[in-house]
Amino acid sequence: MQQTRPAWLKFLAGVLGLAVGAHLAVTALFVGPNNAAKDSLKEPMNAYMLPMFQQNWSLFAPRPIGTERTLFVRGWYNDQRHTEWVNVTDLEIDAAVLHNLTPSRVGIVTRRAATRIGQQHARMTSEERFALASHYHHDAWDRLRARMMREDDRSPASRISYVLRYDQAITAYATQFAYAWWGEDAGVKYVQFKTEESRAPSFANRDRQPTVVTREFGRRPLIEHDGQDREAFAAAIERFAR
Repeated sequence: MQQTRPAWLKFLAGVLGLAVGAHLAVTALFVGPNNAAKDSLKEPMNAYMLPMFQQNWSLFAPRPIGTERTLFVRGWYNDQRHTEWVNVTDLEIDAAVLHNLTPSRVGIVTRRAATRIGQQHARMTSEERFALASHYHHDAWDRLRARMMREDDRSPASRISYVLRYDQAITAYATQFAYAWWGEDAGVKYVQFKTEESRAPSFANRDRQPTVVTREFGRRPLIEHDGQDREAFAAAIERFAR
């Protein structure tokens, strides 16, 4: 005898089918050419698609990736005295990638972080960039979110959340780096990071110096997440510094 599927299973299949169909329709509209529907739905469509479902074709010819992104970190002893900037991406590349035929992908973690926060930072408003470049010594990310969300002409909430997650994650990395590089007893109270984007010139302009775009973020309080291991991080940084 033919078995009848339960009603809840049919309902669930229908809901999932509608969700997948709606997602594909929005994706097709998002990546398609400009038209009246795309213009009228721009704000809700961007809020849904960015940054998690963003389409990026720069990997493929004829427009291969032409931008190199680098992360820099420095520590602050107070609001006046700070260390020199340290190019942490160069440390990683020299130690884990250079002359290595089979490098681990974790050897470019700072470059990936700089790329992801930089791509979304470039799409933010000037007011939001100014907020990110400001200094926050306590409750940094709650205060930043409140400041950025109250702007009338703000970016989608998903983009703001994405950038703040990476801001906090890179700050956690910078905190571990400060402990490992300058020492836990050095008196560093805050950390700061910035990214630099070096754009390769076109073939016709190959004799020109690459254009460099700096994206600077403000001072942040030291932060550690559960599961972070200071000793293991310090051991890795010691290998990088050799």
